[in-house]
Amino acid sequence: MLRQVLRRGLQSFCHRLGLCVSRHPVFFLTVPAVLTITFGLSALNRFQPEGDLERLVAPSHSLAKIERSLASSLFPLDQSKSQLYSDLHTPGRYGRVILLSPPGDNILLQAEGILQTHRAVLEMKVNHKGYNYTFSHLCVLRNQDKKCVLDDIISVLEDLRQAAVSNKTTARVQVRYPNTKLKDGRNSFIGHQLGGVVEVPNSKDQRVKSARAIQITYYLQTYGSATQDLIGEKWENEFCKLMRKLQEEHQDLQLYSLASFSLWRDFHKISILARSKVLVSLVLILTTATLSSSMKDCLRSKPFLGLLGVLTVCISIITAAGIFFITDGKYNSTLLGIPFFAMGNYPSLW
Repeated sequence: MLRQVLRRGLQSFCHRLGLCVSRHPVFFLTVPAVLTITFGLSALNRFQPEGDLERLVAPSHSLAKIERSLASSLFPLDQSKSQLYSDLHTPGRYGRVILLSPPGDNILLQAEGILQTHRAVLEMKVNHKGYNYTFSHLCVLRNQDKKCVLDDIISVLEDLRQAAVSNKTTARVQVRYPNTKLKDGRNSFIGHQLGGVVEVPNSKDQRVKSARAIQITYYLQTYGSATQDLIGEKWENEFCKLMRKLQEEHQDLQLYSLASFSLWRDFHKISILARSKVLVSLVLILTTATLSSSMKDCLRSKPFLGLLGVLTVCISIITAAGIFFITDGKYNSTLLGIPFFAMGNYPSLW
């Protein structure tokens, strides 16, 4: 009974709507076109990619975000990073390089080359409004001495280099893993900075015989400033370019660079890589819509009806995109599939 009532109501509404459209064709042709053009231009002008990837995988009231914010406030970067690397909260802007030696080689014997790479990073400059900024201007400072926070593996490499210069054997520089004792007497955790470690056989104090990889991270401070964040982004871009340049000079090492924007960059590259697939899919949809509306009988064949169906869906998607961006929506590559879902569901309505 209810189904029949609803069906009759819809039939009556669609009949009256058809009569209204047939009596006012100019209005129903021009108004949708004007709205589509208006919202389409608004979508182009207000287009912005999503910059916070966490919003795509976790809601604003996520407990993980709350806990990470609490960890950031209780364990500041300038205090915790000098003692122990923590994965509980993200470090903000940073540049990271992994140096990998060939299989069987000991990367600790290449301390001088690694320190040259480190000095090149410290001396790298980025220009912003006529001023040159180096890592020392942008780095996170320690509370104790107001010096840049650097990984303790740098101190270990300095000790190894000095031992090599003074003709001492590297065995006298006792490197332990995952905790080692530095020259200033501090015990430091380097488990996240030294990789591919082979320990001395039967060593009670976990002495390192050789290692294959070293990871160095350079932490930047933004101070919640948009200008500082922009300079930090420029520094990260220059950092990745410098690593690619240094890779050509150091054929005996493999350099892998990573920055805070690397995941965001890779995520949004999906849109660029999907361009050809989207165009091919659109052509296939148009072809399918044309063939499915075609018949052997030329009088009953309506291929343009299928094309108009696809065009109608495209117009509605452009209008919806304009409304989405006007209401401060931000684009991400997961939205690429929406037009095809809309086109796939459109025929099922009939």
